[in-house]
Amino acid sequence: MPGKSSTPKPDKPSVTETGDEKLPAESAKPKKPAGKKVLSLIEEVEEDKTKAKAPRKEATSMLPRIGAKPPVKKEVAPAPAPPAEPAKPTLDDQKRDALNLFDEKPKRRERPAVTATTVSALPPISLLLDEPAKPKVAVAAPPPPPVAEVVVPEFELGENGEKIILLKPPIIVKDLAEKMGLKPFKIISDLIAFKVFASADKAIDIEVAEKICEKHGFRLEREKREKGGGVHKVEEVIVEPEKLPEPTAEEKDTRALRAPIITFMGHVDHGKTSLLDALRKTQVAHGEAGGITQHIGAYCIFHDGKPITFIDTPGHAAFSAMRARGANVTDIVVLIIAADDGIMPQTKEALSHAKAAGVQLMVAINKCDLPTADVMRVKGQLQEIGLAPVDWGGEIECMEVSARSGLGLDNLLETMALQAEVLELKADPKAPARATVIESSMVAGKGPVATVIVGQGTLQVGQPFICGPYWGKVKALINDRGQNIKEVLPGMPCEVIGFSDMPNVGDEVVFMDSERSVKKLSEERLEEMRQKKLATPRRTTLEHLFASIEEGNKKALKVVLKADVQGSVEAISKCLKDIKSDKINLEILHAEAGSITESDVLLCSASDALILGFNVKVENKALAVSKREGVQIKLYSIIYELIDQVKEALEGLLDPITREKVLGHARVKQVFKVQKGYVGGSVVTDGLMHRKQRARVLRGGQAVYDGGFETLRRFQDEVPEVRNGLECGIKLNGFSDYEEGDVIECYELEKIPQTL
Repeated sequence: MPGKSSTPKPDKPSVTETGDEKLPAESAKPKKPAGKKVLSLIEEVEEDKTKAKAPRKEATSMLPRIGAKPPVKKEVAPAPAPPAEPAKPTLDDQKRDALNLFDEKPKRRERPAVTATTVSALPPISLLLDEPAKPKVAVAAPPPPPVAEVVVPEFELGENGEKIILLKPPIIVKDLAEKMGLKPFKIISDLIAFKVFASADKAIDIEVAEKICEKHGFRLEREKREKGGGVHKVEEVIVEPEKLPEPTAEEKDTRALRAPIITFMGHVDHGKTSLLDALRKTQVAHGEAGGITQHIGAYCIFHDGKPITFIDTPGHAAFSAMRARGANVTDIVVLIIAADDGIMPQTKEALSHAKAAGVQLMVAINKCDLPTADVMRVKGQLQEIGLAPVDWGGEIECMEVSARSGLGLDNLLETMALQAEVLELKADPKAPARATVIESSMVAGKGPVATVIVGQGTLQVGQPFICGPYWGKVKALINDRGQNIKEVLPGMPCEVIGFSDMPNVGDEVVFMDSERSVKKLSEERLEEMRQKKLATPRRTTLEHLFASIEEGNKKALKVVLKADVQGSVEAISKCLKDIKSDKINLEILHAEAGSITESDVLLCSASDALILGFNVKVENKALAVSKREGVQIKLYSIIYELIDQVKEALEGLLDPITREKVLGHARVKQVFKVQKGYVGGSVVTDGLMHRKQRARVLRGGQAVYDGGFETLRRFQDEVPEVRNGLECGIKLNGFSDYEEGDVIECYELEKIPQTL
């Protein structure tokens, strides 16, 4: 095996093989002049990089091939030989190394293959020499470091030069630190010293804040707010729109004619509803319980293409408030008088309502077709009360009509239309709508429903309104024939659906712009009502205490009243309250329009009351609960029957008055000893002695015993009674101390029912 080359190694061999191969060539190059020293260094670096990127030559084996002739050695100039490259491992070596798991092998780093075509990163030296100097690019200076924000304290100087901090409670730690010009963590550390643990956004007590301020040389004062400023938001005051004033003569010319409102009033059963049925060609009167009207109703008919609104009022004495409401909203009052009956008490009352309202008055004498009709007598009665007919030289229109035969109905309509033209009834349909509630009720499936008559403006679906303490929004408008309509003109009646609660009859429905306004106004009015109920009660005095004790000793009839409409509730409540008695009280626990519900029965069960229903139905659940709880439910359809039975119930609760009625006297003549005591042998001096009644022993005018008879005998026989002049043996219960001359008085106790 040939030996290694004897060429000497260089002192510092190059790292790369390509560099080692070219070292002799570099040494043969001539040296550059000294003036180009910096550039030659750059060039040398460039050449070194080029050499490093030169393609790698194939490694040649140091051993000659077998059979090959040794090469002829040529004499070359002595140069440092490159280091011998290690031989590549054979396949057997690689297998052996792979199977050897224990020897540590040095990690080899594979050199990346360099492509033949490489591009220098630096330009050639010729370009560097000839390239002009580039202008220097200004480099932006780095931003200065952020300067810490300096917190400036906010305070005022007092008269003594002290620093005053003004803060509004609640005092927040962060706000206090800002006022004092400190960081919040310093305030928090001071708070910890006072054993107060709070974060920067928490509030602290005013006393603790004052101590913190005092520690740092400040004085804390509470900043007072101006009245109504800072905290409280300025509340919007919502006011109900005012009613339009009476129009002047010029304004009347610009307004449109409206339908006249005519009210029929008079005594009960004088034919008001029948007359209205004849005008409307309906049969309302046939459906009335007891043949009398007990509700107020509003209807509309058209005469010669012009609408006329009629209001039918009940004639019973209990419905005085209904008649008053009808007179207040009307333009013309037609007083209905039966020709066979004449002027009655309710006729005079209706006349008083009409005069109080200051409206036009007309008289219709009904039932003129009856044989017993006496029209002249009726006119004479009118003359007596100051209503002189026109044909008698007065100013009151008197028309003879008959609802059954239709006599004089056309003349009645013509006269009413003429009176309306004379009054020149006008209204502004574009003004804010206002209407008056003449009746209200609770209808299943509809909720609170009110019958209204429009006074001004045009009533439309979807408008928000306020009515007393309740608000609403018009969901539907229904005319007197049950048809849905979109709008109602002034003077026309309709049913309004959409109330939040059942309105009070007589209240005015005022329409406003926004639903939010009516809700807020309703809340204010309900709160005001609540505050009035919770007002401080009257202080108790000794007189009031005695009076309340007397009231507590009285018996009381407790009732829950349910009626079909609000007007009936009002009328019946008034009649029940008018039942005055010093012996018993009548308490109305609850009065409302609507059917009898389970809650009504439970209320009566808890307070030992009874339920009075007027033209209403009982719900199925309420009926079952009433049977279980034993609550009595009384239903009525005629008002005077209800009032009479309540009076009878009140009288039935009163204890009857007990009175003594003396039946006779007997004088004791001799006392006999018997087995069971003593018997007084007596003679009846007057009246009789009755065994089942009571007896009293009188001695010297004083009663010494009072009790019942044990035995009453005539000879040996027991008898029920002994009459005057006869002798008998009398033995009283538990009494044996008879003396001769005692008088035995026999009497009975009578129970007389009390009256209210």
